[in-house]
Amino acid sequence: MNPDLQVGVEYNPLSPTANLGPLLNWRIVRESERMPAIMVGTSSDRIGTPHGQSYYLTVSKTVAKGIGLYVGASYSQFEHRMLIPCGASFQFDDHWSSIMSFDGVNFHPTVSYSWDRYGVTFIYANTKYPGLNFSVGF
Repeated sequence: MNPDLQVGVEYNPLSPTANLGPLLNWRIVRESERMPAIMVGTSSDRIGTPHGQSYYLTVSKTVAKGIGLYVGASYSQFEHRMLIPCGASFQFDDHWSSIMSFDGVNFHPTVSYSWDRYGVTFIYANTKYPGLNFSVGF
């Protein structure tokens, strides 16, 4: 509906209550040559936490062809404190990409392959736990 707004529901299977929570990402400023993108949103708390919601503000900027950087401020309900997530994204070609993400506590490298409206992502959560994600865009 709106390319600047993502709305969804997130399921956390690690939660003792198997909770569902809101997923919202709103790009309030689009990136330009001089201005970084600015986003606000909410999602489940950090990877591997058993419960909690996160509320965040993120600033991102493309710094070279295929390379972007981001930094933000995130309130973690699980940690009961502010965190400073940051990372870098790399677009290798039309299909392959990678994100090196620090969530304010742990590091999570990913490698993704996408085609049409599908995507497969390998994540090495906390640099300890391998995982695989499959996504479909609507």
